[in-house]
Amino acid sequence: MARAILQAKDQIHKLAGELAGDAASVAGVRGAALEFTEELVANIPLPIDAKMVAVARGIQVAGILMCVMDNRDLTKCECFIDLAKAEAKERVQQILVAAMSNWTNLARFSAKTSLSALYVDAWQDQHGSRQPHRQSAWFAARRTMG
Repeated sequence: MARAILQAKDQIHKLAGELAGDAASVAGVRGAALEFTEELVANIPLPIDAKMVAVARGIQVAGILMCVMDNRDLTKCECFIDLAKAEAKERVQQILVAAMSNWTNLARFSAKTSLSALYVDAWQDQHGSRQPHRQSAWFAARRTMG
């Protein structure tokens, strides 16, 4: 069910891009400009996105809890697999953003780096406890992802 909700969200974005592309085509836009318009509109966050993701993640967490209560292997739990893939994708994106901004930021992404440490970095960035050029990768990634 969670996977279907997330796929529906992606389809809504794809449809929005196609509709914008059709409208631009009627207006005479062609070639790369038309493709750019479709991609741009397809990637604009929609108000319903956060709600759909929240519902899907809630279903996944409930599914994981059911697997745990039934003593199932989590590597075979579909909810766990989907959630782990989504979180890994976000983490890789954070690492790539850090690499593009400053290679020295990559040291923060050791295997032992915890989410709480990233939050501390973000708090320090927001409250001036650190130099502006040493902004955390987490804060920079959150700013670029909306």
